[in-house]
Amino acid sequence: MAAEENGKLTRGNVVSLAMLAVLFLYMYALNYFMPLHRDDYEYALVWNTLERLSSWPDVFRSLYLHYFQHGGRMVDFFVLDGFLLVGKQLFNPFNALLYVALMVLIYWHSQREVTLRFNPYILGLIIVFCWFGLPDWALTNVWMTGACVYLFTAVLIFAFLLPYHFDHIGRPLIGDSWPAAAGMFLGGVAASWTIENTAATMILVAAGLTWLAWRRGALKMWMASGLAGSLLGFALLVAAPGNFVRYGKGPKFFIHFTNQLAAGLEIFLGVIPVVIFLVLAWRVVKADYARQQGLTAPALPARGGFDIWGAVRIALALVMLASLLNGQFAAKWAANGLINNVAVPLGVATAHLKAQLTRTLSGLEEVVLYLLIMTQLAKFAFRRLALRKADAGALLAQVKRREVLATCPVCLFAAVCVALAVINNLAMLPAPTFPGRAGYGSVVFLIIGAASLLTLPAVKAAVLGDGAKRRFVAAVAALMFFPMAAAALYQYSIIHREDGARMAYLERRVAEGATYVELEPLSVKNRVLRHVYFVELNNSVSKGGLIRYYGLKDIKVRE
Repeated sequence: MAAEENGKLTRGNVVSLAMLAVLFLYMYALNYFMPLHRDDYEYALVWNTLERLSSWPDVFRSLYLHYFQHGGRMVDFFVLDGFLLVGKQLFNPFNALLYVALMVLIYWHSQREVTLRFNPYILGLIIVFCWFGLPDWALTNVWMTGACVYLFTAVLIFAFLLPYHFDHIGRPLIGDSWPAAAGMFLGGVAASWTIENTAATMILVAAGLTWLAWRRGALKMWMASGLAGSLLGFALLVAAPGNFVRYGKGPKFFIHFTNQLAAGLEIFLGVIPVVIFLVLAWRVVKADYARQQGLTAPALPARGGFDIWGAVRIALALVMLASLLNGQFAAKWAANGLINNVAVPLGVATAHLKAQLTRTLSGLEEVVLYLLIMTQLAKFAFRRLALRKADAGALLAQVKRREVLATCPVCLFAAVCVALAVINNLAMLPAPTFPGRAGYGSVVFLIIGAASLLTLPAVKAAVLGDGAKRRFVAAVAALMFFPMAAAALYQYSIIHREDGARMAYLERRVAEGATYVELEPLSVKNRVLRHVYFVELNNSVSKGGLIRYYGLKDIKVRE
């Protein structure tokens, strides 16, 4: 601590900066290996034409057509179109830097300190939480179009909220001046003219903190101008004529609501580690509060005997592993069972439904193994800290939630972040569809709330209290992260090599005047959860933009 106060870097600070440098290089490698794909080709053309972007006037003309024909996300697609014009080789380091910036922003918001002297264990947990939690990870962080819509906009939005947050906690980042007010106004326009639900949540936060500042008599010009700019940008976003063109084709409210259920389940699977941590930290806080209040509870007798549910989990994990290594018989059995026992009796067993079920359940083994591992880790953590209901249930039951929140500002902040995550999802109710990736901002709010609890001494001591605990947490995080990260990098390298060869062949055939091209399939079959994104070109959406970009009539991928 003294070293930090004297302005010197500690060993942990240096390790943290090295972690961010390695993360940048890793993300750069993924971006380098990721080819242009799907919507990238659509946006490489002037919108809804067959003209390739060849100048900056083309970019602005494309944005104009997009605004009136498809949607209002002008800031996202200005960045995308700009990089498609100048070349993906410039986008790759830019996007890698964006991902590192998101980790830093989460750290700053959660630890309530703008610093480059990071705690490596907290930073590492944030990186792991984002690796598992950010929805459709590869689609939203590596794929060019998806990264511009989700990663870039998240960085813009959470950077815009920094001055509001830190002024509220008494650590102002900017002075109250006309240049600051003008900068925040422009920043508000840019941050809110991005993505509907997270921009709306951002405005809610900015408005709430501006109102609180006004109540305290501490309102500043830049707060009001930033809020005004964000309202203007959001109005330009949602009032785009293209939104109404697209919305008119959307489903009814009931389907909007069911979209919430499907997307919510998809998002929840990713944030299970974050949820486990939140529950664990909350029990630590309640137990600590109980001790401070002098509360006690009778010790419960230790439960022994055979752990039948533990045996069931191990057996199921072995079955899933065997299935994964032997043609995925479990996934096929589940798909066939649903078709034969549900779809056929209902008379809906179409070829399309069969294909959809087979594709949906193709990841069954990985999902079940993931859930089993998370369950086992949770049981181990709660048992090690004596925070299971069997250990501390009687003590925790004596503590009222409202009492803890009233005496713990950090807990209240975490609860607000969880509420904002939910609100951010509910903001998608008016939308025609709600893919899980639209919950990107929700997950960032959730991770900020979870990581903020590590500023509490009791939580930090329970999770990272001594050398043994820190080494254990680091080892578990490394075992969860590095094998998957290495597998993802390896698969991207194969995609880069094989798709590069296919595109070179395709361009030769186009130069020869061909309008129909057959391609060999990629050898990669994505088995790394959501960390590799490439949908083969036999999919109509995947090949649609590619066909128009190269002036082809069709592409066929050989079986």
